[in-house]
Amino acid sequence: MNKLKVVLKNCYGIQYLDEEFDFASNPAKPKAKAYAIYAPNGLMKTSFSRTFEALAKGDVPKEERYNRISTHVVESDGNAISKQTIYVLKSEIDISSDSPAITNILVNPQNKARYDELLVDLDKLKKKLIGSLQKSSKVGKNDIEKKVLKDWDETDFSACIGKINATTIEDDLSPYEYATIFDPKAIEVLKSQEFISKASEFNERYQELFNQAGTIYQKGVFNPTKAETSFTTLDKQGFFAGGHRVHLRGESDSIDKVTLDLKLQAIHANIDGDEELKKLRDSLAKNAQTQALNDLIESLSSTQVEFLLEKLQPANQAQFRKDLWSYYIQNNMDATAYLSSYAACKDEIELIEADAAQDAPRWTEAVKLFNDRFVDMPFTLTVANQTQAALGKEQAKLKFTFKDGTDTVEWSRSEIKTLSQGEKRALYLLNFIFEVEARKLANQETLFIIDDVADSFDYKNKHAIVQYLEDLNDTPNFYQIILTHNFDFFRTLANNFVAYDRCLMANRNNSSITLAKAEGIKNYFIGKWKKNVDNNDCILCATIPFTRNLIEYTKGDNDPDYIKLTSLLHWKSDTDQITVGNYLDIYNKLFDKNYDISSPQPVKALLFAKAIEICNRTTHDGLNLEDKVLLSMAIRMQGEIFLTKELRIIKGDANYWCQSMNQFGSLIKEYSSTAPLAPAIRTLEKISITVSSNIHLNSFMYEPILDLTIDHLINLYNEVCGLNTSQLP
Repeated sequence: MNKLKVVLKNCYGIQYLDEEFDFASNPAKPKAKAYAIYAPNGLMKTSFSRTFEALAKGDVPKEERYNRISTHVVESDGNAISKQTIYVLKSEIDISSDSPAITNILVNPQNKARYDELLVDLDKLKKKLIGSLQKSSKVGKNDIEKKVLKDWDETDFSACIGKINATTIEDDLSPYEYATIFDPKAIEVLKSQEFISKASEFNERYQELFNQAGTIYQKGVFNPTKAETSFTTLDKQGFFAGGHRVHLRGESDSIDKVTLDLKLQAIHANIDGDEELKKLRDSLAKNAQTQALNDLIESLSSTQVEFLLEKLQPANQAQFRKDLWSYYIQNNMDATAYLSSYAACKDEIELIEADAAQDAPRWTEAVKLFNDRFVDMPFTLTVANQTQAALGKEQAKLKFTFKDGTDTVEWSRSEIKTLSQGEKRALYLLNFIFEVEARKLANQETLFIIDDVADSFDYKNKHAIVQYLEDLNDTPNFYQIILTHNFDFFRTLANNFVAYDRCLMANRNNSSITLAKAEGIKNYFIGKWKKNVDNNDCILCATIPFTRNLIEYTKGDNDPDYIKLTSLLHWKSDTDQITVGNYLDIYNKLFDKNYDISSPQPVKALLFAKAIEICNRTTHDGLNLEDKVLLSMAIRMQGEIFLTKELRIIKGDANYWCQSMNQFGSLIKEYSSTAPLAPAIRTLEKISITVSSNIHLNSFMYEPILDLTIDHLINLYNEVCGLNTSQLP
């Protein structure tokens, strides 16, 4: 790839961009294979990345917000770029998912996405099947898979369901609920000697309780267990002790507690006269679970009870468990849908798993590279099943080892819940490393679009990223467009492997995005400001806070020159009288220069004049740090003029000046307390939040002001000027 032509119109957030990237490399340009683009947040980075991501998927980029017609031309050496050539490393991080089907296997990102997609779709059908099995069996949803696999002595759910579906069940098992029959507490009764030897006899005599003369029971309505609960409750609550009596159905007279007990003894004589049968009756009435089993037996016909009792013999229970699952699954539409989907994607899943097993050695190398490059992580990565994976018997799976002193824990990827954003991003890069190594092996020509890859990293790992991207730059057939809103990272790229003429600044002009060569990347103050103080009024004004900072550092904040420069950053009693010559005199002394100090022009007047000039420009190219600093100074000065004049009216003092060291903050606080509903407060708060603290800058910390777009500052300047009766008071 020598030249990449990119023309985008209404592609996501980009209204228009027309740019050609020249990747042609020769001995005179060894750094030509990478571009770095500095773009503040919201300008173009994500939209540019999403455009290439769509192309990599074979999709057409689009405009999502306003439904505008989208067009694109992305050509490599005159031909439409192929989707295989593109790889996008996104700024978003996604290493986990709510679905348990998201796997731990290590496989290349495209196959991983497809693999997880297949399993997620299967998982949805599996959940529906488990839901229908829960309704039939009354087993809890969380326990169904475990019980099915255990009862059928299988380890794979899909294969097990297929095996069950292939069995033949002729008996009608609809009355029998697995959860009722095989509840652990019910099982205790089923395993007892009384049940084994007396179950049939007990059932016969138990059924007679509902049919014999003088019975008080009604099948399915009022059985011995319910009767005992009812009468015991009445007794405990003092019903009988209070002289009350009960009137039983079919009886002419009511009876007391003594007569009731005698009647119940007579009804239960056939059971309670046999100690084993009585013990069995007591066991079935012991708790809710055994009562449910008793209720089930009670609800069945004699034939069904005999069938159940036969199936519950110890030798038959294991097969009965299997038969119940077979009955629930056969003729189940959810099971049919699940098995059909599994059959359709089984071969593709196995193919991806086979590829993953073959890729295991390369994953091991990628993990080793990750551990070597990314230092001070709270974890060490390894391939958990390295031996089996290397033999091709299993797909590779990732393992995290955390250590703190003598404490060590190991987690799989799905168990990770406590990683920071930076740590998650480092893990996200592992997939990137593997993809890079795979493309190296395949000698695949690749254009890497890298979106804010350094975000959330500390400086040590930012350096690791730069080092790895530099390795990419040394690889034949690899090309990079690196986008970032972090100016320090942008500058680091330029100082390492991206040529200065390939370091671009993104600017928005009217409805288009333009990319201009960046200036002063290495040191903006020395590279551009220092040599232009006497011939560029914007730079002259912008150096004021920088000069003041140096005087504060070398001489202190009581120095007369520091105090005078403070009056150029705030509106004070002497501000209007300080001239450009006065400022250059201070500048000359500090920097040992000999600039002309005769200019009588007030600095404040120059500041406002240049602010208006910047606002009226139709284009704004390059870094424009001086323009942003100047506008920030002018915005705050205009705000202080408004506040001071308003407070003079409120106080009735035409000579009022703020005496606070934190002047703007004090002015807005006092004004807000006296006029809390004033419309101007919204504008003043914008000034406080966005520009006031950013005016104090030095050579290594001016990124906050760079992140403010020039359009934002222009709009804010016009807004604050609207608060005053004149732009030049």
